[in-house]
Amino acid sequence: MKSANDLNQSACSCGQSHVHGRRNFLKGLSLPFFALSGLPQVAGALEISGSREREWSRSAALQQDKAQRITLLHTADIHAQLYTHDEFFWQKGGPVYKPRGGMAVLKTMLQTLRKENPERTLLIDGGDCFQGGGVAALSEGKAIVPLINNIGYDLMLPGNWEVVYGKEMMEKDLGGYDAQKICANMFHDTKDDRKGELMFHPWWTTHFGDIKIGFIGYNDPLTPRRQSPAYSEGIQFTKPEKNVARYIRYLRDYELCDMVFLVTHMGLAQQVDLANQPFVDGVDFILGADTHERVREPIQAKYSKVTEPGAFGSFVSKLDIVIEDGKVTEF
Repeated sequence: MKSANDLNQSACSCGQSHVHGRRNFLKGLSLPFFALSGLPQVAGALEISGSREREWSRSAALQQDKAQRITLLHTADIHAQLYTHDEFFWQKGGPVYKPRGGMAVLKTMLQTLRKENPERTLLIDGGDCFQGGGVAALSEGKAIVPLINNIGYDLMLPGNWEVVYGKEMMEKDLGGYDAQKICANMFHDTKDDRKGELMFHPWWTTHFGDIKIGFIGYNDPLTPRRQSPAYSEGIQFTKPEKNVARYIRYLRDYELCDMVFLVTHMGLAQQVDLANQPFVDGVDFILGADTHERVREPIQAKYSKVTEPGAFGSFVSKLDIVIEDGKVTEF
């Protein structure tokens, strides 16, 4: 698992051309952004991914069609950051700031990475998309929805900041996404006839050839304490231990999934703790989010592995998995 910090580069590097690029992006959201991939910064960054592709090409099992490779691309905590911005790095014993991110650049990178394994790549976002910028705040998240749809995500999880505009607006914004939405621990807590029901479907499955994988979603159960309780009014949050073992068993024993993932927005400490609990036995990876950590190698805990992909549209996690005879042989 490599958090591709060098994969997301600035679409342009200075003043007037940068402003002009922003205007064109907002005017032409439906246009592809392939032109950006020709920039020297982006081209250089793709050497990282290209070298890994050459490694895969030497895999005997893949060459002989005895195994399949699936790719999971994971972003999180974009926080409505529309434009390229400076990101902090620590290099050679000192701080360095580099231009990163922006929705147009993010789309270009994700499109390019998808081309490496086009038939077996899935794009996931771990939440906190439509809060954190002026455009998002003034539109209560509505302006961000078409941008996310334009990128073409497959699966989405609500994060702790998705509640900031209130329950009804959150439902409308998330309802506008084309991607599948999952969350197994957000319940209606209102006086209407939905009280006690899950707000979203708890899990989702998909196939890559004869490989079936399942995903279960969890938002941070501490959300009503971390922010104003008014944001979460009408929503009940529960801890994963309440139902995660049941869903894992269902996906493994009845849906017959070859792999099971948790997509969580709980923060690295809670996610590592979760991976050490016996009730998550049967989960291959916890694809985490919330604390903006740039996890470059999966963290191995007792029952699962944990990742986080960084934040602000500046970073992408890319997880490649080789499955042979129904078993993971390489990642």
